[in-house]
Amino acid sequence: MQVNMPPDYPGVEFDAHWRGLVSPADYVNPQPQEKYNLVVIGAGPTGLITAIGAAGLGAKVALVERHAMGGDCLNVGCVPSKAILSAAKRFQGHSDAFARSMAWLREVRAGIAEHDSVKRYSDQGVDVFLGEASFNADGMVQVAGQKLRASKTVISTGSRATMPPIAGLDEVPAITNEQVFDLTEQPRELLIIGAGAIGCELSQAFARLGTKVRLLEIAPRILVGEEPEASAALLQAMHELDVNVECGVMIDKVSHSDGQFIVHCKSGQQYQGDQLLVAAGRQPNLDGLNLAAVGVKYDRSGIIVDDKLRTSNRHIYAAGDVCSAVKLTHYADAQARIVIANALFAPTAKRSGIVVPRCTYTDPEVAQFGLTTAAAQQQGVAVKSWRVQWADMDRARAEGATRGFVEVLTKPGDDKILGATIVGAHAGDLLAPLLIMQANGLGLVAADKALLPYPTRGEYLRRLSDQVKREKLTPSVAKWMRRWLSWRR
Repeated sequence: MQVNMPPDYPGVEFDAHWRGLVSPADYVNPQPQEKYNLVVIGAGPTGLITAIGAAGLGAKVALVERHAMGGDCLNVGCVPSKAILSAAKRFQGHSDAFARSMAWLREVRAGIAEHDSVKRYSDQGVDVFLGEASFNADGMVQVAGQKLRASKTVISTGSRATMPPIAGLDEVPAITNEQVFDLTEQPRELLIIGAGAIGCELSQAFARLGTKVRLLEIAPRILVGEEPEASAALLQAMHELDVNVECGVMIDKVSHSDGQFIVHCKSGQQYQGDQLLVAAGRQPNLDGLNLAAVGVKYDRSGIIVDDKLRTSNRHIYAAGDVCSAVKLTHYADAQARIVIANALFAPTAKRSGIVVPRCTYTDPEVAQFGLTTAAAQQQGVAVKSWRVQWADMDRARAEGATRGFVEVLTKPGDDKILGATIVGAHAGDLLAPLLIMQANGLGLVAADKALLPYPTRGEYLRRLSDQVKREKLTPSVAKWMRRWLSWRR
């Protein structure tokens, strides 16, 4: 479903600039070279990094994109969603908050689009082809009537929003993240199906802009993949923004009449609004590729790859959302680097062992990596929990933002990090030092070697380190220290 946009709307000039960068109407595809080291299908984060990284190493690279350079992340995902979240806070309470926020996200997107533009990649030696790619029987990639021959091909076509199998949903003009940032009129009452990261983030953004929001979730709680305590903290924040959250909702069907959407529940309850946003998962983009022609195996979850991102065709790799259960931009980045190494050189790089963090950019933010308490219990893994409440931190109290906590899990009797959850302001940024420590095999006590500025939220590291050291102070050690100090008097 496409949103009809008037000729003049807030930020229209930025949209014109953005489209001219990522999908220029007057662009003419280059003449293909005789043979490429690498043909990359899909110019989202994975494809962009793969293409420019390989070209920087001296490889001849062709990059094919059927919609717009930058993929979902730049155009309808990470960039516009984070921009509108920031703008909604800044303009909350203004009479023109919606218009100003939408103009801001369009300005931000246009500015960042410079980095993902056709021109930039062409200037870096990548042959950019705009059009839909498909494989032919000879194993070549076809695009806009041209054939591209390559030693190796990388499929990085990403994913798109999926519509759950709800009766009537395919017959109503519901929107997803692919259309929500094109809105030029503010919804009065917004219904959102799906309380994952996208649904929760946009619930808060639109609520701050003055829209009445109702968030519907089939699971028993929001952000069901996170720690229950994290979900509870976010739920309280949702209530404070007057977001109506309904969990455990079993939807029977959806209808649309006289400009109103109606969600009919199996319980008989009905919810109504003038806009319906579906944020209920993603599916891989496989349409039109003709994978059968080259023997690339796939299933409902995407292209099947091994640990080195090789498909069932030894000349073809896949990376990013199209083959990964974890659909995150930074994980796509990591996979692109694996593909560059394996497709151009000896295939030794693997994705196993990569610890993938995640962050939901709500207020409070929810950030996590590694093992959670719930997962440890399910797996029967013994863990030790180390916690700091933001309410006990001076900086958080000075800011009046004390909701949330830090929890780090280690093995009992050890301070090596198995996982961490942070809920609160700037949680995603504050996860970084723990990730670095974990990746380098450092325990929590390692933070004791650094002097941290006061007052900052980063002091939570020292608090955790002190907790570990206090626990190591056994009664026998404490007794010995008392004797030593007594003797020193």
